[in-house]
Parts: sequence; C-alpha cells; structure tokens
Amino acid sequence: MKKKIRSVICIMIVSMMALSACGSKSTGSNNKASEDSTVAENKENGNSAEGIFDESGVSEEGQFPIVKDRIELTVMVPSSTSIQDITTNDFTQWYEDKTNIKINWIVVPAESLTDKVNISLSSGDMPDIYLDCNITQTQQSVYGSQGAFLPLNDYIEKYGAVYKDIASQINGLNEVMTMSDGKIYALPYVEKCVHCENSSKMWVNKRWLDNLNMEIPTTVEEFENMLIAFKEQDPNGNGIADEIPMLSFEGGWHSDALSGWLSNPFVYTSPDDNYVYLNEGKIELAYMQDGWKDAMKWLNSLYKAGLYYDQSLIMNNDQARQVATAEDGTALVGCFPNGVPSAVPGDAAEQWQDYIAISPIEGEAGRYATYAPYNQINPTKFVITSACKYPEAAFRWGVEQYNKDIWFMKAFGQEGTGWVRITPGEGDIPADAVDLNTGAPSEVATFADGIGWGEEQNYCWRGIGLRCDTPDASSYRYNQYQIGDYESNMEYRLAFDTRDNMNPYNPDINMCLPPLVYDEVQATEMANSQSVILSYVKETAARFITGDLDAEADWDAYLKELEVKGVKNLKDIYQAAYDAKYK
Repeated sequence: MKKKIRSVICIMIVSMMALSACGSKSTGSNNKASEDSTVAENKENGNSAEGIFDESGVSEEGQFPIVKDRIELTVMVPSSTSIQDITTNDFTQWYEDKTNIKINWIVVPAESLTDKVNISLSSGDMPDIYLDCNITQTQQSVYGSQGAFLPLNDYIEKYGAVYKDIASQINGLNEVMTMSDGKIYALPYVEKCVHCENSSKMWVNKRWLDNLNMEIPTTVEEFENMLIAFKEQDPNGNGIADEIPMLSFEGGWHSDALSGWLSNPFVYTSPDDNYVYLNEGKIELAYMQDGWKDAMKWLNSLYKAGLYYDQSLIMNNDQARQVATAEDGTALVGCFPNGVPSAVPGDAAEQWQDYIAISPIEGEAGRYATYAPYNQINPTKFVITSACKYPEAAFRWGVEQYNKDIWFMKAFGQEGTGWVRITPGEGDIPADAVDLNTGAPSEVATFADGIGWGEEQNYCWRGIGLRCDTPDASSYRYNQYQIGDYESNMEYRLAFDTRDNMNPYNPDINMCLPPLVYDEVQATEMANSQSVILSYVKETAARFITGDLDAEADWDAYLKELEVKGVKNLKDIYQAAYDAKYK
C-alpha cells in the first residue's frame, strides 16, 4: 500500500525550498540547472575525460554520463494516470542529460498492455527495453531461450555490483531472478510492504474484548470461546442480541474463509500460492491434507452454532458493510479476516480503530501466520531485447536507478520540493518519528508538496522504473516519515500489528513457495486444469462449511474427484517447475 502522505510541515518546507532554491515541481525549469550541475560533477570526477569509457563506449558503474557519444534507446512503457507525459517529464529530461541517452518512448495504454506486449513479442517488432511491461518469468524463460531477450549475467558481472550487493542482502532474490538455464533475463523492482507479507489477518474488536474482560485468544479453543461470548454477552452494550461474532465476505483482500488465518491452525494455507506449500523441498497441496478436512469440520461447527455469519460465503464487501453497523453507529461485528481493518466497519478512523489484528491461534498444526516473503520482489520490470544495439548502455541505464538519490527523485521529484530531509524532534516533526518499515528514525518526508502518489504531475515517474525500497537492504533507501499515530492512521495500525502480532509466527521461508516458471507445455496444461481444480476446491469448501457436504463422510469422494480433475498432474507440474529452478 503506497504511503500517500500530505505533509503538514509547511513552514519547514518553505524555508528548505528557499535554501535549496529548488524551482517548479511540474515544469522543465530545473533542467538547465540540473544539467549544469551534472556537467560540473562529471568534470570534477573526471567523467568527461578521454579514456574512462570501455570498448563498448560505456563508462564504469556509478559514473556519468553513461556514454560519451549520445545514443538513443526505444523503451516501451504503460501509460500512467499519475504522469502527465513521460516524454516531457522533468525526471525524463534530467535522466537523459545525466546519462547522455535519449529515450524514444512507446507509451501503451495500460488497459491493453498485455495484448500490445504479446503482439510485439510474436511479431518480433520489439523495443530495446520493456519497462514495467509485466514480462512474466515464463515469458522470460521462453523468449530468453529463443534469443529474443538478452541474458544479463555478463552485464551484471561488469556493471552490476549494485545488483549483486542487493541480491546478497535480500533472501531468495537471485534464486527468483535466475531461470532454469542459469541466466537472468530481467532486473527486479524491490519494494517491501511489511504488512503485505502477512496480509491474511484476523481483525478483532478490542473494545468488545475489554467490555467482557477477556484476553486476546491464543488457541483454537480460546478463539471459539471468544465468539461464544460475543454472541451471548452483549459486548456492544446496547441490550439487544444483535452481535455478529464473525463474518467473512467474497472477493476481498484475504477476506474469505480460505484466506489462511482460520485454517492455519490445522494446515498451513497460502491462498496467493494457490494453497501450495513446501515440505522439505516437496510440493504439498493444503486442500488435500487431513488438516484441511479438520479445518472444514471446525468452520462447520462455528457455522452451525451461529458464530459464523450465515451469509458470509455468498456476500460481497458492500453487503458486509451493510450489516456491520447499526443505524445509530453501533458496531455489530466481532471479528473478520482481511488485509486491512477498514474493510468491514468503514474507511473512517473512528469506524475501524477498535479493531486490532491479533496473532495467529495455535492448533494441531502449530501456530503460523501466512507469510509471503517473496512479495517484495517484482521480477517482471526491466528486460533488454535482442533489438537493442547498445545493451551495455541499456543495462546501465536501468541498474543505475537503484541508486537511492536517483530513485527518490524518480519517485518523488526534486529534493526540497517533492521530498525534504527531516530530523525527528525539530520543527513540527515528533521526536519519536520512525519509518514504519524499519522502526528507525525518520530521515525524509515525502509528498512534501501535497501531491499524492496517484495524482497527476509531470516532474517524476512515481512507480515506473527500478528501485530498491526494502529494510532488507537499508542503504538503498531513506527512512520515511508517516504522519499520524496508531489510533488515526491505518499505516501505523498495519505496521505495528504486523510487526508485533504476525511476524513472530512467520514459518521458515523454506515452507513458502517461491515464484515458479513454467515451460510452454506446462503452461498449456495448467491453463486447462488449475482453474478447474481450484474452483472445485472452493466450491466444495463452501459446502463443507455450510454442512451441505459432510467433511468426514464425503472426504474420500472429494479426493477422488480431485484425482479425476487432474490434481496429480498439476502437482507434478508444480514439482517439476520447482526442481528445475531451485534444485
């Protein structure tokens, strides 16, 4: 979730802007000054002298300009509602001057990006670089082996010390990026959203617990006792038996019964990985384990007892909100699974502030949070094609974007305008201001000009391009300041509840499925079977929970039907893809 801060430290910003003499935020007025500064810097470092460019005409990593003689590269990129015109964008002009590389942009409507990329690949009419074009790893493997995408291994060795350093600090990054042929065909975008790694949460009304003098539950039995108390003891205090102990809804962010939190006490469940997990390097399907059966039996018992709202398996988010609050504003829901606390009660802080994300509960399988350790790695961002005449320069044009000063300008604009340096305890900045991802003292305030992440501007690229924004490689980012507190700002609630209540229960990373890459045959077979099998799993789970099927008596028939639908072949494909890439 992007941090869309609107700074209230106007006096500090104005003074810093005056001191730094930074100009317009959306025109090209700074370009000449930036260019002069870059030229001066290059001369001071000897970058413009003869002999600093190698046989490919490219300077050393970290040195600018990248090429002595100006070149042009063609880059395909999706349109963005937050960028007025990337061809005239201030950062575009600044980076062209700094690198001495002119970009000819092919801007593709975001809604037709996949079709345009596929047409480009199949026709062979490719740009030099696909940037932010969601080139899947299966495409990287297929087209890389055919020579359409260039392997980056040699360029990484010669110009990519920064990539190697980042990869050494981020668990699994190199393994994710390396294809089964040993080659790397893309550079990743890395951005850690700590709470997104544990987004299968259970939000519980803490006010209700306090009203009933109950402790936060830590086991399956204690959780069930909490639901019973919510149903029978009038925790909202209105004298009416109108409480809904627990509900879920379909179509939200980990909002349903199979989102992981409710089934993890019985079997480790990761819906984002299609309910696949690893057991000592072997693929396991959660929905075929006895623990899945036990989870279905437990959920059915809650459903029959009126502890689990009977419309949960068929209603959507809007319908959930309609039953969550009485007309006088009284809360009616005790708990619900979701990635954020606002999903059911409402978006205003006063609506969601009573809900906290509690720790996983312990059951027969242990006490696990659903964990997505590879969530921060986007491996589809930057690919160089065989059409490129200057691959060394193209690689450096991409890899240099990991520099934190460059990517901060790329994401937020000029220092002093789009972002400012701060010191906790000075001016309007609280002494305890910390970065929510790291817990370290804040160093910068972003969106200092009041223009949010998704709002249109023309001085930076926002999320386009490469960056490394993760506490796992902290030297590549600045610690950011988030206005607000635990009671009023959802980012605080998400950050602290995740850190304190979820992180301690993350399973070993070796249990978590890394991204898999499939060959053409495997991808075709999966297209015919995976969706059918998962639809059947979800449909049958709903019938187990409601009692339309008996999870004990009908379990063998359920497993047999999975076999008929090709589950063994699907599991074999998963295993083959995992073995090819990670063993």
